[in-house]
Amino acid sequence: MRIKLMILLITGTLAACSQQNWYQGTQSALTAQCMKQPLAEYEDCNQPSKESYDDFKNSREQLKNQDNTGY
Repeated sequence: MRIKLMILLITGTLAACSQQNWYQGTQSALTAQCMKQPLAEYEDCNQPSKESYDDFKNSREQLKNQDNTGY
């Protein structure tokens, strides 16, 4: 029983880390793409990549809750 619980806890932790790593990788790729833009467009292009993972996660949860409530 303890082994199953440990496996579940480890799996859950790894899944959360994977999501955050995926998000950070995507943000880095976006920043790299923005660096190819003219300087005048860089700030607007790079704005979405400034959102922290926690802010992204909270926004995502709010959207999921709106979808579940039908609003």
